[in-house]
Amino acid sequence: MEREVIISYTTVRRNPNITCIVHDNMVYGLTKGQASPTTLRGMKTSYQVEGVSEEPFNPLTVAIALDASFVARTFSGDPEHMKETFKPAINHECYSLVDVFQPCVTFNKINTYQWFKENTYHLDISHDLFNKNEALKRAAEKDKYPLGIFYKNNDKKTFEETLKVYTDDKLPLYERQVDMQKLEDLIESRRRL
Repeated sequence: MEREVIISYTTVRRNPNITCIVHDNMVYGLTKGQASPTTLRGMKTSYQVEGVSEEPFNPLTVAIALDASFVARTFSGDPEHMKETFKPAINHECYSLVDVFQPCVTFNKINTYQWFKENTYHLDISHDLFNKNEALKRAAEKDKYPLGIFYKNNDKKTFEETLKVYTDDKLPLYERQVDMQKLEDLIESRRRL
């Protein structure tokens, strides 16, 4: 896992229109292979010589519990599935989280491409991705890890839609013409306070 901050509570809560793609190789592969937050319990590393004692962090269950409006998982060893997972995540108008199982071939000799192929399965089309409780159950599975879209909430407004400044004008602020007199008046009014 090549990042320290896995999920920002504030980002999920605010629901901006961004897609967060997490590269999850269950180890810190850019340093010296020490355990990451998603390293499986018991795995021995060059630093955790007795094995990891903590339960691994599950970014999907946390994102779903925080009501992220799109949560999915895919595997880099299945590029077609990855592409078909990225497309709806990127096109989703709110916050999207996609956890990508991506083996570290240097430091993680346990969670290899073969291991992921044997320990994952694709969610079937009967999975109700609008059912939060079902999504939480599936995301928490450990015997085999499901791949696919777990949860989607189309009823949430984006962060931008909740701001008054966008109520009448959808144009991004940086593209708007600035009324310099109005700005100067505002600055002057604040100086008098």
